[in-house]
Amino acid sequence: MSGLQRGGYQVWRVLIGLIAVACVVQIFLAGRGAFGVHGAAKLDDQKSFDPHRALGEIIGLLAVLAFLAALVAWRNKRLIWLSLALAVMAEILQHLFALPKHPWVSGLHALDGLAILGLSAMLAHRAWRSNGVPAPTATP
Repeated sequence: MSGLQRGGYQVWRVLIGLIAVACVVQIFLAGRGAFGVHGAAKLDDQKSFDPHRALGEIIGLLAVLAFLAALVAWRNKRLIWLSLALAVMAEILQHLFALPKHPWVSGLHALDGLAILGLSAMLAHRAWRSNGVPAPTATP
């Protein structure tokens, strides 16, 4: 494994850990936003959700960066695919599911958020348990 690949994996480890922690904060901010709703203004116009929205954008960006770091590490195909899935869930699905005009679809926004938390926590646990050495790719 080259130095660049090792560095990519270390960056990936840090990003995955940050995403997992940020997801816990994100759940708090969603609750804070929901209980801070005032008046009859539309949900999109409620300022109480601004911190939740801002952190959501940061999580999406971190997930895309984690996928790019996994590509640089290029050690484990499973890590790459799971990182891609995390980026799609955090950046694409979260925006698609946050449609206030369709409340049944919007309910998937929260479920996808929990799935992002679960996947990032699992990946972070595995990454930090391994003492910074990525699992080798199985040879056929």
